[in-house]
Formats: sequence, C-alpha cells, structure tokens
Amino acid sequence: MDASPLKAGLSPLFLSVPPMFERAVGYAGDCRFVAFYWGSCDELCFTDDSLVSGTIDSAGWLIFMSHPFVRLHLRCLDFGSADCPSRHLLLLDRVERRFHVGEREKVESFLEDCARLGSRVGAPAQVKSTVTLDEFIAMAGNLEELLGRELAPAGMMRRLEERQAVCSELREWLKRLD
Repeated sequence: MDASPLKAGLSPLFLSVPPMFERAVGYAGDCRFVAFYWGSCDELCFTDDSLVSGTIDSAGWLIFMSHPFVRLHLRCLDFGSADCPSRHLLLLDRVERRFHVGEREKVESFLEDCARLGSRVGAPAQVKSTVTLDEFIAMAGNLEELLGRELAPAGMMRRLEERQAVCSELREWLKRLD
C-alpha cells in the first residue's frame, strides 16, 4: 500500500517541480517523499525523508524560493527563516513530481508512515536492517576511498562547478515561469 499526501491532510501545490530540483538543492537520497524547510538555529536549509535528514544547498533553495512566481504560490506559508522555525514543510513526491505542503507535525508524521511502508524510489518495500562484518569492512574501505577523492582539491572544485551549473540550470528553468 502506498502512502498518500492527500489522505494525510497535506495540500497539493499547483506549482511545477523543476526537473533538476533535487540536484539544485543537493538532495541525494532515494526516498519517494522528501521534505524541505529553512532551519532557524543554523540559518541553513534542511531536508528530511524520514530515513536521512540534514542540510541541503542553501543557494539552490534560495534561488527557487525567491522567484516571484514561486513566492506567489507560497506567500501564505512559513518555511522558516533566520529568526523563527518553520511552521510548514515543502514535501516533494519524487515519483509524481508534485509538491505538497503541510504543517510540520503532519508532514513529519506522513514521512514516518512512509518509512514504515518503505516508500523509496526504485527500492523494494523492505530495507535490509543488518550488515555482516564483511559487508561493514567493505563499506568502510569504500567510504575511506570516497572521502579521499571527495576531499581532494580537485574533487571539491568539481563539486563546486557542478553546483554552479545546476543552479544556473534552475535559474533558466524558472525564467520560463515568468
């Protein structure tokens, strides 16, 4: 059984989802539903898909949220600011390519239900919850290699260039909404 944002009391937004939205805000998870908001304590943007939560790229979020057409659709909603926590969360259905919105508690409850149901994009409903020692050792080795590449100056420059390119792509897409 699939979770439904409408059945959970969340409201659909009649706002197109940019095809590069996840890349622009730096979300790399694989959950079907993911929420976005601004955090007041650290003045950062956050994401929560009930399995993983953390910060996202503030630049991509601000480009999207500051566009006049987007602001028009979101004007009565509070996704947080540097001064106060968010009252609402922006929920993205990555399969239907649809935004929904709801009060923080409703969205968080919906995401918890999704985690129980296994609502992931392209993943089976059940997630393996244990790892063998051999699997753990293999993951640790892969992680060390990955971090070595990602923290090297060339890797950091490559990621920065990718971020700038996808933000430019988002700006160009948003221009078509005018």
